[in-house]
Amino acid sequence: MKRFMRKNGLLIAAIAFLLVVNGTLGFVMTRQAGRSLTSSIREHMLDISNTAASMVDGDVLIGLKKEDKDTEGYQTIMKTLAHFQDNMNLRYIYCITDAGDGNFVFSVDPTVGDPGEFGSPIVYTDALYTASKGVAAVDEESYSDEWGTFYSAYSPVFTSDGRVAGIVAVDVGAEWYDSQVAKLVRMVVIVGMSSLVAGILIFAAITRRIRLRNRTLSAQITELGGKVGDLMQEIESAGEPPAGARGASETARQRDLDDADDIGAKILSMQDDIREHIERIRDKAYTDTLTGVGNKAAYFEAVKAYDALIREKKADFAVVVMDLNGLKQINDNFGHECGDLALSDAAKVLKNVFGEEHVYRIGGDEFFVIIERATAEIVSGLFGRFDSELEAENGTQKQYVFPLAISKGAAIYDPERDDGFRSVFKRADTAMYDDKRAYYENRGEERRRL
Repeated sequence: MKRFMRKNGLLIAAIAFLLVVNGTLGFVMTRQAGRSLTSSIREHMLDISNTAASMVDGDVLIGLKKEDKDTEGYQTIMKTLAHFQDNMNLRYIYCITDAGDGNFVFSVDPTVGDPGEFGSPIVYTDALYTASKGVAAVDEESYSDEWGTFYSAYSPVFTSDGRVAGIVAVDVGAEWYDSQVAKLVRMVVIVGMSSLVAGILIFAAITRRIRLRNRTLSAQITELGGKVGDLMQEIESAGEPPAGARGASETARQRDLDDADDIGAKILSMQDDIREHIERIRDKAYTDTLTGVGNKAAYFEAVKAYDALIREKKADFAVVVMDLNGLKQINDNFGHECGDLALSDAAKVLKNVFGEEHVYRIGGDEFFVIIERATAEIVSGLFGRFDSELEAENGTQKQYVFPLAISKGAAIYDPERDDGFRSVFKRADTAMYDDKRAYYENRGEERRRL
């Protein structure tokens, strides 16, 4: 009896240990998944606010007054913020001015319908104060104002002499933010609980078999009756079983060990499923669903990476900005379905020429390409190939009748003139607009952004 319990006790202890480990691992993975998603959302918010802040001219922002709303400088900042407002999943984006003594007020707000009035107060948060000191930050806790409850990211805007001219704020709704975290945590909890329940059921089935085996052995011992000699003989027989019985015992022991192996394999399989699901969610979060190229989140990750290379003096790249001409007219005259087809076809040409991993779309009709180890000859050659493939694409049969026309501009990183990715992007963007202007002039039309 003792020998039997000793053998099976090890199996029971192993199963119990696996169940405890699985429960602990499920708890840890739940916490880590929630923290990972929270961190990802916050980094995404900061990427947007940092990019927007880098595109705002601090020398203009620092001097703005309420009566400057019709000036070119004010309107330029307004259009920059409106671009982010229209093309990204944001509740609000706006500029803030530090009024001193921990007080902050609205300055430029592109919100349509109910914008923050110039000079009206902003709810104070620790992250906002940190940004006013020149360090981008994001709220750890939500806050509420007359527009709702939000989490916000704040990025300082600097003047040319390094002073903080103002702050760009990006808001996301607290309800959406919290629901994303809760959704992922709920999924991990469900899978973890399913794994735990499955383990418990398997454990219960094995222990039931062990209990039945114990009852059978106990009944056999009771049947031996009152003779001590017979009992001792039976115990000795149990200690030295015949060859056939020994073989059966070894078979049962091996079956128990196989059951334990099955439990471990099932738990590890469920854990692998959780990891694969999280990876699929991450891949989906970085891909534009319409065109299959990188989306705005992937683009901001790339910007951050290239800014780091610039700081380390290891950067060697070019930025290409492309814009599909006439998309608004296409949508108005042929419908948004045709507009989506045109964007998909344009993206197909871009992927063929530049490689899918280098192409990004952050919304609307603009595409961005980052070329590594670029030279003027390489960029020129790629542009020539692009023009040829676009012409070939226009020669294929389509569901729409208009040819694709794409304006483009490029700029190569120059360490002597570019202090960051933003500088290269602005030169490429300017070149693209020059190309667009020439396109409309050749057609005898006024230059427009469509």
